[in-house]
Amino acid sequence: MAELRRRLLAAFAAMMLVLFAGTLGYYLLGDGHWSVFDCFYMTIITLTTVGYGEVLQSFDAVAHARAFTVGLLVFGMGTVVYFASALTALIIEGDLRQALRHTRMRKQIARLENHVVVCGAGSTGSHAIQELMEYRIPTVAIDLDRARLEDLADQHQVPEFKYIVGDATDDDVLEEAALGKARGLVTALHGDKDNLFVVVSARQMNTRARIVARGSDLQVLEKLKKAGADTVVSPNYIGGMRMVSELLRPEVVKFLDEMRRDKARFRIEEVSVPDGSPLVGKRIGNSGIRTSSSEILVLAVQVPGADGYRFNPGADFELGAGMTLVVLGPLSEVDALRDRARGS
Repeated sequence: MAELRRRLLAAFAAMMLVLFAGTLGYYLLGDGHWSVFDCFYMTIITLTTVGYGEVLQSFDAVAHARAFTVGLLVFGMGTVVYFASALTALIIEGDLRQALRHTRMRKQIARLENHVVVCGAGSTGSHAIQELMEYRIPTVAIDLDRARLEDLADQHQVPEFKYIVGDATDDDVLEEAALGKARGLVTALHGDKDNLFVVVSARQMNTRARIVARGSDLQVLEKLKKAGADTVVSPNYIGGMRMVSELLRPEVVKFLDEMRRDKARFRIEEVSVPDGSPLVGKRIGNSGIRTSSSEILVLAVQVPGADGYRFNPGADFELGAGMTLVVLGPLSEVDALRDRARGS
């Protein structure tokens, strides 16, 4: 595409040069009797071969005028044809490449499983996409703004990111995103009613997917949950809480921000302990979770059937099937711990 653009610019420059030379030639041949515009007009109708005839007065009486026209036709027509071919190639190849790209992407999306669908690529959705790309989780973004999606594709040039230009409230678009095989959905559209519609449709298409919805109006939050959303996030509410935290607990907020930006990529993550896991029946102290070479900290444990969490469990805390560990550590070590918990 870049080569085509360079060819088009070169052809355009050559055509402008021919137009200038033709206009100047006629003006000099007429010895000032013909206006610059008339000379330019004569050059245009000559190169385009429209067949209007000689529009300059006493043209046939001017020496070498027709010979100059023949030379202009011979050399100028090639330049015009070259410019037209370069312009046509740019349009056709660009459209063809875009069509092939979208066809290939639709086929790739149809084969996806255990991915995440993000409805809305605005200020909230784009940040969600960025976070998902950091974890290299296959993601399908849906938005009506093609330019916005293409900008995200240029920003995240990874095979995990794919997109669909369409209305997320349309069931056909959600089906095209392979929502029925997705692990989760994030709906971050601007309107609460649109998010509510997406939640209802998504829950009908996929009963096991985890659905996280954006809600601006606090009165709509419960409706979103009743419609099928597992969690509802209010940016206004979270923004207010963050502002108060910055006011009252600035060092805590700074610590969390610095942890997220740390080169070792420390994160607070969750690790599930499934049935048959090698960790079942072991105490945290002798489970190998925290060793001299490990930087993982177990912050809390969620026990099935129990309300709340067991915070800062001691070394003698026994792990059981179905528990979820909330840990702090580098992503590489957390992934390794997940593999151990699964017995892989």
